Amino acid sequence: MTLLVDLGNTRLKCALHDGGVLQPVQAFAHIDDADAALAQLDAWLAGGVAPTDALLASVAAPALTRRVTQTLARHGHRVRQPAVQAATSALRVAYAQPERLGVDRWLAMLAARARASTPVLLASVGSALTVDAVDVDGLHLGGLIAPTPDAMREALFARAPHLRGAPAQVRRFAASTEDAVSSGAVLAAAALIERSWQELAHRLEVAAPRLLLSGGGSEPLRRWLPPHEHVPDLVLHGLLAWAADACGE
Repeated sequence: MTLLVDLGNTRLKCALHDGGVLQPVQAFAHIDDADAALAQLDAWLAGGVAPTDALLASVAAPALTRRVTQTLARHGHRVRQPAVQAATSALRVAYAQPERLGVDRWLAMLAARARASTPVLLASVGSALTVDAVDVDGLHLGGLIAPTPDAMREALFARAPHLRGAPAQVRRFAASTEDAVSSGAVLAAAALIERSWQELAHRLEVAAPRLLLSGGGSEPLRRWLPPHEHVPDLVLHGLLAWAADACGE
């Protein structure tokens, strides 16, 4: 049994993996109250999670990462944390400074390569919208970072408060201000992903690269995208791929 932990900028996600199946994911929001999230983690671990190896991916602040690590260790878990590498047996990173690439993006690419060694565009909708392209040989061609639909709306409302309203219906051509704001944000994000997917196909001269969608905010974009594979917790799968590569499996 392995405990997988993805500490993002807004949520802490955990799941157990028994060697064949990823068990249900537990998610604890920490952006507004880190103490409450850590208390939830502590209670979940105390509720029957036996001490085991814990793989922790974190893009959160170092202080919060330390607190999560300490909580895991207090329950007897042996914590290992991956660091981005310029090259592994499956993936070569495009960044001249690999340490500047988010470990979550790196792990997602490792997971994609573990699933199939074919050209792939990865799009993740979490705290930010990220896009990464990988060719058939595992060369990372680079990526993009953009606001999510929620971030787009909040930025617009900050400049034009009178437009603020509840998220509404997404339509190609909206007939109300609320629908127009929601539609513009979601369709802008979807357009960025689809245009990147088309560019990858053109660059690699392939008809249709794989499109892999992940992240907790990805669901609203799905109906507006080309055929794709949806793996919301791809980073957790990436932790398994990293551990397997580190062991030479």
